[in-house]
Amino acid sequence: MKKIILILLVALFATASGFAQPGGGDPAARLQREIEGITTALSLNKDEVAKITPIVTEAQKKQSEAFAKMRESGSFDRDKMREERTKMMAETDKALKAVLTAEQGVKLDEFRKKQAEERAKRMQERGQ
Repeated sequence: MKKIILILLVALFATASGFAQPGGGDPAARLQREIEGITTALSLNKDEVAKITPIVTEAQKKQSEAFAKMRESGSFDRDKMREERTKMMAETDKALKAVLTAEQGVKLDEFRKKQAEERAKRMQERGQ
């Protein structure tokens, strides 16, 4: 009987972990997803990936630090966080475009637009 309960609990936790938010979690995994997304969307080669990786890494570090400060200060304002994120993404994209071709810059804009649409869809599904 105890084994059955244990098996059911393990199955329950395994199933529940599958419903975790896709954007959250491990910062290294989030960074890897972002780099892979940009690499695929822009058809980057190894040299180009090597150029964008430090830019994306630094941007994600700054964003995490800024959001952590907001949470610690007790001023967890979603609108302010969204505004700050938009500003940081614009700065990141400007730095990325400095090392990309003009065609890749256009593809980056398209990629960001697609990301925004997907994010808006997820937010709408969650009812926020």
